[in-house]
Amino acid sequence: MPRLTISVVLLLHFLSSHSQQEYLVLKKRYKTIFEYWPGTVMAVQLKTKEWQKGEIVKIKNDSILLQPKYVQYSLMHTDTILLLPLSFTRSEIYAFPKKGVRVDYVNGSFRPLISGSHVKWYWIKGGKLFRYGGAGYAGLNIINSIIQNDLSFSKNKTPISIGGSIFLGGVLLHKLYSPVLRLGKKYHVEMIKFSK
Repeated sequence: MPRLTISVVLLLHFLSSHSQQEYLVLKKRYKTIFEYWPGTVMAVQLKTKEWQKGEIVKIKNDSILLQPKYVQYSLMHTDTILLLPLSFTRSEIYAFPKKGVRVDYVNGSFRPLISGSHVKWYWIKGGKLFRYGGAGYAGLNIINSIIQNDLSFSKNKTPISIGGSIFLGGVLLHKLYSPVLRLGKKYHVEMIKFSK
């Protein structure tokens, strides 16, 4: 009889005890943008402007333990290289990459790569289309004027100024485009606990 009682008490104890896990949620005001939990890959920019990317090992009491890793490609094989685990708090996070922006290990550090990413409408958002179009329009007009032996400034003033304006608009869009979601009034991070 005592064995049965002890077994039942231990079984009830294990069933009643539960472990809690936390996960990290990036929100835009009240809307959830990304969710991160142990085992998922997260890329983040810290307040030191340093980028980190790796697998989340543990989220506990407002701190995150991240295992940075990257893949090194060679002709015959690929290697996954693990770096030393990094621990930081939620308050140390400065920004997250936007959806579609890849963060890769390049020249000894992690950094966002916009050109190889899958950002929707990047040709327009980043101003590339306007820069190439403006330069192409002005260049084509100058080439046509050379072919026609009529390279006068008064005749070409309007097309060159239109091409230059479009090019400058593209440069301005490129300067204003940011590949990150910076934490502040608009974006914030929450830690949420749930029971297993």
